[in-house]
Amino acid sequence: MRKYFSMLAICTMCVLLVSCGSSDSINAVSKNLSNYTMDIEYVVDSKTLNVNQTLDYVNEYEVPLSELYLHLYPKSFNLDATSKPVGILNKAKAYYNGDSEGDITIDNVTTNKDVVAMTYVGEDEDFLKIDLKDDLDPDDRIVINMQYSVTIPNCNHRFGYGENTINLGNFYPIVAMYEEGEWVLDSYHSNGDPFYSSISNYYITISAPESYIIASTGVLKDEKVKDGVKVSKYEAKAVRDYAFVMSSKFEIAKNNIDGVEVMYYYYDDSEYQSNLQTSIDSLVTFNELFGKYPYSTLSVVKSNFVHGGMEYPNMVLISDEVDNDMDYKNVIIHEIAHQWWYGLVGNNEYVNSWLDEGLTEFSTNLFYENNPSYNVDTEEIVKNLIKSYTNFVDVYSSVLGKVDTSMNRRLDEFNTEPEYVYITYVKGNLFFSTLRDIIGKAKFMKALQTYFETNKFGIATPESLLGAFETVTKTDLSEIFDSWIEGRVDIIES
Repeated sequence: MRKYFSMLAICTMCVLLVSCGSSDSINAVSKNLSNYTMDIEYVVDSKTLNVNQTLDYVNEYEVPLSELYLHLYPKSFNLDATSKPVGILNKAKAYYNGDSEGDITIDNVTTNKDVVAMTYVGEDEDFLKIDLKDDLDPDDRIVINMQYSVTIPNCNHRFGYGENTINLGNFYPIVAMYEEGEWVLDSYHSNGDPFYSSISNYYITISAPESYIIASTGVLKDEKVKDGVKVSKYEAKAVRDYAFVMSSKFEIAKNNIDGVEVMYYYYDDSEYQSNLQTSIDSLVTFNELFGKYPYSTLSVVKSNFVHGGMEYPNMVLISDEVDNDMDYKNVIIHEIAHQWWYGLVGNNEYVNSWLDEGLTEFSTNLFYENNPSYNVDTEEIVKNLIKSYTNFVDVYSSVLGKVDTSMNRRLDEFNTEPEYVYITYVKGNLFFSTLRDIIGKAKFMKALQTYFETNKFGIATPESLLGAFETVTKTDLSEIFDSWIEGRVDIIES
């Protein structure tokens, strides 16, 4: 996600204290994955979704599972939820009409295997726990059928509706991750992107009024209209998540490049052709720098969103609150870079948010270096970042007596949203910039390509990143990595 802190001019801010590459490769990867099939009906009057979902889940781990946990992210949009989706600084902006509740209500669950119990767990009952009678062995499957309704809040967020768009991100039950012998059960958080998931296949049918245009993860396979209702069928293979956005105001500009249909969904945008071109330039640049984007669609979607932007597979949201043309393009570039860092190379964003956000910020710098027509001086960006970061450290230290500059913190361990931004985005960007200066541009880019190729469609960790760089450089870089990640490095303005 791109928090709306303009990294092109961040030094002027006040410091706040509060060998895949084709459809054949996708088909090959998709063969042994879990499958989410959803039949979704949008009800206009109540702003709700009625959903029939079938989850064909495969145990991808090397140990038997005696239970499953499914995230119920809309529960965090309940008014009495403890894990709020929006921080204090942005609440009034997100809930511009006052408090509005979101929710998910599960009406029925059946499975093809015997179940001992199904219970809601978590402080906000934001997980569905399914206790199995018999263990689910590695590579074995269970089919879970669910009927549920989703209440969409009046909120300018990933999940919510505003004046122009209906954003449907993280609205459905999705299986939690399992690692080191236990389930990873982190609830929603207002800092960052509190998500962590495996690659799966999605087969989606959406019924909505004919007047609504839909931007979606995946490929539109069929669309029919009858009696004013449009039924759209999407297929998204080997993606980390699924989301869609609806609007009766959308116009679409598109072009095909490198076998990818790039689509820009917009309203009230006289610069739509230029913004489409930035989307295309981003795809082309990152294809060349990191490795081939393997999907056939990429949608860039202007939307009502409290922050600058948000990434989903094959689709990114760009906030209509970003009213400066250069900042708007910067968000497009950042979010499209996320298709590589988090979309294809996954990571636990709750625990290692710098791993995708810091690298995505640095990738935005790389874009400008490789596209001089944008007239952005990346050396000046780095100078501004250093100045802004040192100001942040000085102010926090003077007020609080000390400041934690470690990057290896959970989202709920950052004291404020600005602290999260400076440590994750700004310091993360500076880390990659410094690392490149140390090992040289050629080795740095080869290491990034190795990191991508080794971890695409999987889950990466800081150790994965270190391993890729040490493999290429044949050098022990652990002290450099650790000193930055653990907060032992002093960043000084020259």
